Amino acid sequence: MKIKSVNHLGIAPKDPQKAREFFADRLGLEASGSENVADQKVSVDFFNCGESRLELLTPTEETSPIATFLEKKGSGIHHVALAVDNVTEWIEHLKAQGVEMIDSKPRSGAHNTLIAFVHPRSTGGVLVELVQEASA
Repeated sequence: MKIKSVNHLGIAPKDPQKAREFFADRLGLEASGSENVADQKVSVDFFNCGESRLELLTPTEETSPIATFLEKKGSGIHHVALAVDNVTEWIEHLKAQGVEMIDSKPRSGAHNTLIAFVHPRSTGGVLVELVQEASA
């Protein structure tokens, strides 16, 4: 099992349009599309940033976890996503170590990935997403 890289940072902006303009127009990052992830009630705008990317997260419903995050904490980094070689093995490995998982089995994520979230209670307060690319 291996952590391969930082896959992306998930950013929840209160003003998504202003954030898109900043990352694209001011920083010159390449916008690489958007995707609606219905089961997570979020729209995601992607920006390439070297070998990683930034994902701007916009809630599509008031009951979205991103809407809750914005209400409680305001704009900010929502999560760090780590690229892993096998998300299922990582879930089992972490659970065996007593790590609390939000997802006990992989689920579908943006970009045709498999994902699982680690609960912030087990990480010192940081929401961590494990991401397995489709080709892995």
